[in-house]
Amino acid sequence: MKRFLCPKTALANGFQYPQSFLDLINKDYLIDLEPWWFLCEFEGFSQKWLDEIKKQYPDRNLIPFAKKSDSDDIACFDGNSTSGDPKVYYVHAFASPGWEDHGSVASFNVWFEDAKKESALYKSEQET
Repeated sequence: MKRFLCPKTALANGFQYPQSFLDLINKDYLIDLEPWWFLCEFEGFSQKWLDEIKKQYPDRNLIPFAKKSDSDDIACFDGNSTSGDPKVYYVHAFASPGWEDHGSVASFNVWFEDAKKESALYKSEQET
């Protein structure tokens, strides 16, 4: 299945997506992490959200990769990282600058484990 990431020309020099992220999104089917979903599933969404986050928070270099369907929360890689394993920030889009930061985790792998737990809880609450 085709995935749609931002072109390298739109990213800071030296930024690399984590290999674990690339391995996950390059599978035939993406894991269901509802309420989270990956922007790369739909053509143009990664670029649209990159542009939107840059417009809203021009002092931050963030690479969005997932969105929460029940809020304006976006999971973003630290666009300044050149480690290949960037920190992940939770950004509440459309909040006033300075109020958008909803925390961070050390890496995509930590975010992914947290997202799986959040998804299981979310789905269990939907069943009741």
